[in-house]
Amino acid sequence: HIWIGTLEILGGIWHIYTTPWPWARRAFVWSGEAYLSYSLGAISVMGFIACCMSWFNNTAYPSEFYGPTGPEASQSQAFTFLVRDQRLGANVASAQGPTGLGKYLMRSPTGE
Repeated sequence: HIWIGTLEILGGIWHIYTTPWPWARRAFVWSGEAYLSYSLGAISVMGFIACCMSWFNNTAYPSEFYGPTGPEASQSQAFTFLVRDQRLGANVASAQGPTGLGKYLMRSPTGE
């Protein structure tokens, strides 16, 4: 968070002290409505990136703590990974809460 905050502050200072490049002045509309739409577009892109990071990133969200990543947690594969882990000797029922299936159903789109 410190690095991201520092980058954002430096980027803000850079934007305050510089003017847009000529190609940017020609490409964008410079009005309040345009600024609002650009900001909303940027927020939606950031939300999509955050969604992808939490769905696919096994480094920041390890399977041991948060359940399988997106490809592992699809409806068609949930049972496959449950059986695989049981064959490998994992005691799924005691480690995953009252249902014993928390890891396999946590990221399921429908919760089935």
